[in-house]
Amino acid sequence: MPTQFEFSQNFPASPVEVFAVLSQEEFILAKCAATGSLSAKATIELREDNEPGTLVNIRILPADLPAPAKSLVGETITVTETQVWSAAKPDGSRSATVNVEFSGPMGFTGTLDLAPTPSGGSTITTRGKFTANVPFIGGKIEKVAAEQTQRYLAAEERVAGEWLSQ
Repeated sequence: MPTQFEFSQNFPASPVEVFAVLSQEEFILAKCAATGSLSAKATIELREDNEPGTLVNIRILPADLPAPAKSLVGETITVTETQVWSAAKPDGSRSATVNVEFSGPMGFTGTLDLAPTPSGGSTITTRGKFTANVPFIGGKIEKVAAEQTQRYLAAEERVAGEWLSQ
């Protein structure tokens, strides 16, 4: 059974400002480096209105997994994350579908919702599910992936905060 996931990030800037940072290739590479990626590549595809629409990053990470799972993937995991963002609404909010493919027998599908807060900041809420197609240990692998994703998103929030304060 898939593991459900929800995590919220808080940013000290408007949705327009936050998205402007999150959709920069340099920022994507910086957040990958800050989360322990051994290597990373980022691609930004523009929508018809010349706004960033599809953000793709491919990163190689050390396989920090339980021993039985590590035997399935080896010493590293290749992660391909694809975010497809909508156009901004008048208040700057927007949403995305997100798909994360892992080199092992697992994936994540979900949504991202970027919205303003009453204090003038923004939040991004990530919701979705991890699915590991491994008999007997799939649930454990999903749980580890969810914990690592929380750390990844917390690091993204920290790095974005640093970029926004510059």
